[in-house]
Amino acid sequence: MSIESTGPRTLLLAAVTGWTVLVAILAQAGLGSRITPLADDPAGAARLPALPKTSPQGMGVLGQYTEFTQRPPFYESRRPQPFYLTGDADAQPSGFDYVLTSVLMTPGLHMAILQPSQGGEGIRIKQGEAANAAPQWKLVDLQPRAAVFEGPEGRRTLELRVFDGTGGQPPSVSGTPPPVPVPVPVGPPTGGNAPAQPIAGGVPAVPPAKPAQPQEPAEQPAMTTEQQMEAIRKRIEARRAQMRQQQKGDEAYPPAYTPNPNQ
Repeated sequence: MSIESTGPRTLLLAAVTGWTVLVAILAQAGLGSRITPLADDPAGAARLPALPKTSPQGMGVLGQYTEFTQRPPFYESRRPQPFYLTGDADAQPSGFDYVLTSVLMTPGLHMAILQPSQGGEGIRIKQGEAANAAPQWKLVDLQPRAAVFEGPEGRRTLELRVFDGTGGQPPSVSGTPPPVPVPVPVGPPTGGNAPAQPIAGGVPAVPPAKPAQPQEPAEQPAMTTEQQMEAIRKRIEARRAQMRQQQKGDEAYPPAYTPNPNQ
């Protein structure tokens, strides 16, 4: 096979093989085994560049820093804000003066209801959030009878306000006593064997006149608890007397016996 007919791939493989054989022969001959470090010579070391001497300079006058006071770099609004030095913090009005009135704890919601100590509309705060009225105070923990808030002054625990029984008005008592039912007389039963009532002088019987309607009692003062109990007791006694009277009437007039025509 002639060299002209040899492809470029074959020539590349032949060149790589030749370089590999040459490097192997040089390695066997001691290539790279005679490298030794140089002796320490300070004169041959490179010198570091010398820094220029600077003169000490302190802070300038206050007028050079007016831009920092007009546009503070540590505030997002870049506007000056009031601050209080040590000892004047007591003069700052308290921004979180609330009373815990209610606690709501469900599997999906934990919420506390606060009310200003001086009175006003209550606000609702969920656990982990802050109210618009006090954005610096965040509800971090909620318990059945307490709530823990965290703010600029640290943590503050509010106990649930419980009604102690003082104050308020007693329940109103009805001023009109309950009406007492009037016992209704029971007439004799009408049956086949009942005696007929005679009519004197052939004059038809006149139906009895209706009893006069009792007038409404005048407004009376408020009744006490003992008076109410006494009125209820009288109503019970009147009802029992009415039932006894009905039983006596049934015993005095037994039901009429009707003979069976088939017998």
